[in-house]
Amino acid sequence: MRAADPEFYREASSLQYGKVSTKISKDKIDKMAKELHDREEKRQEFSRRRKFREEKDIDSINDRNEHFNKKIERAFGKYTLEIKNNLERGTALPD
Repeated sequence: MRAADPEFYREASSLQYGKVSTKISKDKIDKMAKELHDREEKRQEFSRRRKFREEKDIDSINDRNEHFNKKIERAFGKYTLEIKNNLERGTALPD
């Protein structure tokens, strides 16, 4: 918007600081309204993946711990799978 209109700053600097100018033209108001409307439409299009998933089991206390747990699972997951399954079934404790 401002890059396309080289007169944008020149007109703004001619006004005195703190003074209200009534010389705002209708087309500039329409241009501003259009820009705000376009921004709002763009925000409606934007969508990001949410981090929270209800079906996922929670095994961490914060984001840093979650990242650490993922790294540990990648490295040692195949070795600890049987122990985890026994703990879930309740058969991990000796008689």
